[in-house]
Amino acid sequence: MDVNSELTPILRLRKFVAWARMQGLCKSEYDFERQCSLSAKYIRNNVSTGKGDIGSKILGRIVSAYPQLNLVWLCTGKGQMVQGLDGGIDYKLAYDGAMAHISALNKIIEKIKREKQI
Repeated sequence: MDVNSELTPILRLRKFVAWARMQGLCKSEYDFERQCSLSAKYIRNNVSTGKGDIGSKILGRIVSAYPQLNLVWLCTGKGQMVQGLDGGIDYKLAYDGAMAHISALNKIIEKIKREKQI
């Protein structure tokens, strides 16, 4: 039996938040809750009270903020936690690389502007 199917949806959500933090998508569980318009300590409180289910309104907020989250996985534990990661692409790494290119291009543009003013 898959270990994820033994977890409650709220525990799977906590697992997703840990992944999102590793990807640089959020800074903390609190930051994740804020991004999803959830109450502060929503996850912690539901874990501590033993509540395992997540309501449809909450699911809607979460998937709006994090469309890569596989709702089938969140609700049932079946399948992959994250969907749409073609070949395991690290989007944070890709973003950081793109930002480095943008920074380099901005430096080139500034250099050209300075040379034209001479």
